[in-house]
Amino acid sequence: MKRYSEELALVNQFTREVPVNVELLAMSLGIDVVYSNLDNETSGIIKKEKDGRFKIIVNDNHPETRKRFTIAHELGHYFLHRHLIGNGISDNCAYRSSTAGMYANTDIGRHEETEANRFAATILMPYKAIKRLQEEERINDPASIAQKLGVSKQAYCIRMGIQCD
Repeated sequence: MKRYSEELALVNQFTREVPVNVELLAMSLGIDVVYSNLDNETSGIIKKEKDGRFKIIVNDNHPETRKRFTIAHELGHYFLHRHLIGNGISDNCAYRSSTAGMYANTDIGRHEETEANRFAATILMPYKAIKRLQEEERINDPASIAQKLGVSKQAYCIRMGIQCD
């Protein structure tokens, strides 16, 4: 397993180009990413395997932008809440951890979920990249910027604190 500072350096390296390849980032951190036919209410799961490695399971039925956000969100749990993951965390469509089922985790609450969402938004939509798109490529339309970043328009608008229609 890489040291925390090496892991953060890797995140910084990956966020230099958009859209950020979050799947490759996870794999570079030694985290397996698999896609599975999960129930529609479950966006993703992060769990610790018996060998100590982590695995992210993504709902293969969700749109591509949601899959990307799910991977980034689960990476947020990995970076910020690794000590709380236990057997695993199952996140629903609202990115709230499940309190029932195989990966129920009462150690992860609203605060931790908000932190994981912020982490995901930060790595998928780095302010430097947004500024570059606006200034160098002269793209200012939220839908166009969101498309370049590989995120939903809604996620972009939330990140920027602007109203979307």
